[in-house]
Amino acid sequence: MRKSVKRFMCLFLFVLLVACNQGNKQVPVEQAPVSAGEPVSITLFDKTLPEIKDLINGKWQLVSGETATYFVEYDDTFIEFNDDEYVWTDEDGAEAGRLNWRQAPTGHGYDAFFNDVFYEENPTFPLAIHGDTLLIQDISEHLYLYRLVKR
Repeated sequence: MRKSVKRFMCLFLFVLLVACNQGNKQVPVEQAPVSAGEPVSITLFDKTLPEIKDLINGKWQLVSGETATYFVEYDDTFIEFNDDEYVWTDEDGAEAGRLNWRQAPTGHGYDAFFNDVFYEENPTFPLAIHGDTLLIQDISEHLYLYRLVKR
């Protein structure tokens, strides 16, 4: 199996397990015990908008994007989130924009908070943070998954 297919399947299983465990009691983000050096793993699609903004605010490096059959790496591309705004920086310079948050169905049985950081016609939603990696999913027919690393 190709790496991208394995990654997609692992992410799918992770999301499925999280969705199946929605009835379990969860510790609020601000109370979750995290010791120094311990990687944080947290879903974002099931959080409130203020929680999501708090968790993703800051500078992230866009490192890759993939589908089940496609993988692309990005060089020197950064996105800095600041509540309702972002700054996209790459070799062409810096471009500021509004995230235009809105809650809508994902097409997978749950709602999430979407934004327009990548493409307005294929909105994305923050899916999860694992360690220093932010996963952002779009809702195109190919389910493009973006990986960003905290800087």
